[in-house]
Amino acid sequence: MIIYNKADLADPRTEQPVTQALAEHNPNTPVLFTSCHTRRHIQSILQYAAALADPIPQVNLMIVGMPNVGKSSLLNALRHVGVGKGKAAATGNQPGVTRSVVGTVKVLEHPAIYLIDTPGVMVPHLADPVRSLRVALTGGIRDHLADEQIMADYLLYELNKRNAYDAYTSYYKIDPTNDVNVLLDAVARRIGAIVKGGELDPTMASKFLLKQYRQGKLGRYTLDDTSPEALDAFFEQVKSPGVELSRRQEKKLAKLAQRKEQRRKKDA
Repeated sequence: MIIYNKADLADPRTEQPVTQALAEHNPNTPVLFTSCHTRRHIQSILQYAAALADPIPQVNLMIVGMPNVGKSSLLNALRHVGVGKGKAAATGNQPGVTRSVVGTVKVLEHPAIYLIDTPGVMVPHLADPVRSLRVALTGGIRDHLADEQIMADYLLYELNKRNAYDAYTSYYKIDPTNDVNVLLDAVARRIGAIVKGGELDPTMASKFLLKQYRQGKLGRYTLDDTSPEALDAFFEQVKSPGVELSRRQEKKLAKLAQRKEQRRKKDA
């Protein structure tokens, strides 16, 4: 089963094209859009798991996904709905809260369904800088690694591209702008982010703006292109993926190839 969690933060118009594309390209896998806050479709996941258990008396299932997509929150929601018990997995706003696979958690009594929570799985290298920014903006990469002010600048670009000026103009009392410094100054004044000497703190303002976005207070947005053409192109790429290597990986492979060549010459 493919689960798109935090659907309450995404543009609701993206659900239909994504569901249709997955039905065409991966018809044997069910798809659900969930929200741990509203408990949307949590019961449907339990019903699907219960069907897998029949006639097996017990089933162990694993939750796998990218960092900070709400895997632990989903486990807690399933546990609360399924067996009426409280939080079993630690959660947080930054990726990396779950660092290891630790046992199983019962989420349903009859039949017995156990879930295994796992650390986030990230692709080893993101060659596309825009794709990296999107992952960072949604919380998949720790903020200090991606630079909060750069993410705030990209967020402003995405808001303006969608003509979503009201997301920041009314609350921060500024006119629409393409200058992130103007926005961050307004945010800093609004929240009182001032450092010694009376200067405004753009880093603190960026952190606040990112938090507002991730909590859905600026609106519901989906950063990826979910048009039918873009989704078809994505699935075609999945069928024949190209291997993207980082510079470090390329150097490592070059060293291995050099060692093999040296051993070959030595044996000859």
